[in-house]
Amino acid sequence: MIRLLLFLSFANLAVGSECPIGWTFNAETSSCYAISARLFTFDESVQYCNSIGGKSVSIDSYSERDALVAITNNTFLQPWLGARRNTTTNRFYNLDGSYFYTLMWTTNEPSVNGDCVTFKRATPPGLQVTQCYQLQPAFCKQTPALCNSAVLGGPTTWSGTFQSPGYPVQYYNNLDCRYLINSPNNTFITIMFYPFVIEEWYDSVEVYEGNSTSFYDYIGTVSSYNMARGFESSGNVMNVKFKTNYAITDKGWLATWKAKKDMPTITQTGTNGTLVSPNYPNNYDSYDEQVYQVSVAWGMQVNLTIDDFRTESKYDYLNIYNSSVQSNSTLVATLSGALTVPWNWVSPRSYLSMKFVSDGTLQYKGWHAIWNYC
Repeated sequence: MIRLLLFLSFANLAVGSECPIGWTFNAETSSCYAISARLFTFDESVQYCNSIGGKSVSIDSYSERDALVAITNNTFLQPWLGARRNTTTNRFYNLDGSYFYTLMWTTNEPSVNGDCVTFKRATPPGLQVTQCYQLQPAFCKQTPALCNSAVLGGPTTWSGTFQSPGYPVQYYNNLDCRYLINSPNNTFITIMFYPFVIEEWYDSVEVYEGNSTSFYDYIGTVSSYNMARGFESSGNVMNVKFKTNYAITDKGWLATWKAKKDMPTITQTGTNGTLVSPNYPNNYDSYDEQVYQVSVAWGMQVNLTIDDFRTESKYDYLNIYNSSVQSNSTLVATLSGALTVPWNWVSPRSYLSMKFVSDGTLQYKGWHAIWNYC
């Protein structure tokens, strides 16, 4: 996508809500800018920008320099930039500590005609040395609240969705967004990103364990080039970090997360046994997801009989599989509601598996099953 199209697309989105009143949003830099009507000395301009919630503009990329040309198009006087000369080392520096681009000077600069810097938009555009006591417009910059960063979930929340800023149209440049997901105690979190369309290699979505972005808590990076779109935490807190660079963007992503109980698989072997839903014959809990595995001697089969069954119809169910792997291709039956019992099935091999799932609304006594080899 060429940069012109990107800018025009964002221009349609920028309706003024990104910045406070009196500031102008620039989609190329994802920043807000304001040029004062009053004139100030250099030091006064710095104070003015701070007083209105911003800082003096320090140019941090060549794309920002080009954007400032358009922003200052109707400005007669050159506005102050947040840069000046260190009179001890004779080197210029940005007040905010960012890298000072020495190749951004306009023609015949830097001169000895002052120790402060203004922005010259005429060709070639760039930095120009100016006496610090001169009266020029203040040029202010602030970072808008483009990130929809949030703390999600909570002690009673089991699922949810969130998305990149601007989805499904287009996200912004220069983002650093965080999404902290909390789920109930004794649960872990699964998350899936779909759709997922970003500028690969330059923009990234990373998933971390807990409230951290440390290397030691790193779970994985989402990618549209492979199947790395689903992740799982070991505990009930997950942190998602979305970071973009200064150039190309795309429509973004939608994330769906779900809390799951840490319920170890119930495994039975031998010649016979009994399987029940959690808490049976009392009501099962909300958001159960229990897996059962049964295996008998090689060459034998498993004869399964369910002799009691009552769940919430459609929403709480028991899946039966003709394999130790639970998948659509191995699914034999889905049982739910007020099942007529007994229900019987014989596995074609020496093993089977089952998975019981409940949602968060109605709970019933569940089910009771017996099995033996044959």
